[in-house]
Amino acid sequence: MTAVPKGAPLFKRIYLLGAGLIGGSLILDLKEKGLVGTVVGSDRNEKNQAEALELGILDEIAPPVTDTFRNCDLVILAVPVLELVRILEEGFEAGTLVTDVGSVKNEAVAAYRRAVKAGKRYRFVPGHPIAGDERSGPAAARTGLFTGARIILTPLDSGSDTSSGEGSPAEDVELVRLMWEGAGAETVIMTPDYHDMVFAWVSHMPHMAAYAIIDAVIGNDPELVELSGGGLKDYTRIAASSPRMWADIAVANKEQLLKATRAFRQSIDKIVSALEEGDRDKLEAIFTPIAQVRRGEK
Repeated sequence: MTAVPKGAPLFKRIYLLGAGLIGGSLILDLKEKGLVGTVVGSDRNEKNQAEALELGILDEIAPPVTDTFRNCDLVILAVPVLELVRILEEGFEAGTLVTDVGSVKNEAVAAYRRAVKAGKRYRFVPGHPIAGDERSGPAAARTGLFTGARIILTPLDSGSDTSSGEGSPAEDVELVRLMWEGAGAETVIMTPDYHDMVFAWVSHMPHMAAYAIIDAVIGNDPELVELSGGGLKDYTRIAASSPRMWADIAVANKEQLLKATRAFRQSIDKIVSALEEGDRDKLEAIFTPIAQVRRGEK
C-alpha cells in the first residue's frame, strides 16, 4: 500500500460543501497534517458558513458552481443524504473528482449512475466515516475525530469497459484512501449493497430505537428524563442527533431499515408477551443469550 506522503500536500485545493462536524473535522485534520493547501467551500446555512471561515475550516467562501470546482483537486460533499443524492444526480463536469461522507450508499451510487447516463462523466468515490457524535455545525468540528475510526469506501466497479466514464478508477480510490488515512482513519472497502444492509442494523435501526424509547418516556412524563441514570442518558444522547439528518437517512435506506425495525418490533413484542404473562422464566430465556453475546460468551 502507498504510504501517506509527507511534505507535499495531497491536494492543493479542496472544495467542501457542508461545513459541519464531519466535513469540518476532516478539513481540520488535513490542514494539521499538511495534506491540503487551500480549502474553499460553502454551507447553505449562512451562519455556519461564516463560522467555518472564522474557525479556519474554510479559507475562502465560493459558490458550488462549475467554475469553482474546475480549480479544485477534490470536491467533498458533507451534506444530508437526500441533498447529497440531488447534487450527485445533477452532476459535475467531466474529470471532477468527488467524494462524500453520507451514511447511505445505494441511493448515492444510483444518483451518480443517473448523472453518468445523462452525460455527466465525473469521478466518484463514495465514502462513509464511522465517527461523530450528537453535536453538529462548525463549532463541533475538531482535530482527531477520525483517529482510529473506520472509513468505509464503496467504490464503483467500472468493469472492463471504462469508455462510459462510470466507475471509481483505482488511482482515485487510492487518493481518497490516503486522505482518510492521513486524517488517522482505517479504510475498509465494501459494496454499496452490503454497506447499507450492515448499517441499517448496526446504526440506523438503533437510532430509530433511541428516538422511540425517548418518545415513549416523554409521552408518559417529560420530567422523567431529568431523573434518568446512565442507561437512559445513552439513549437521550443518541436521540439528540440531528432530526433532519436522521430523517434523510431513514428515507434513503428505507428498504433495509424496514427489515431491521420490523425485527426490532418483533423483539419488543416477545418481551411484551412475556410481561403480559408475568413469566419470569420466559423473560430470562429471552435476556440470557443476548447478554452472553454482549459479554463475548457466545
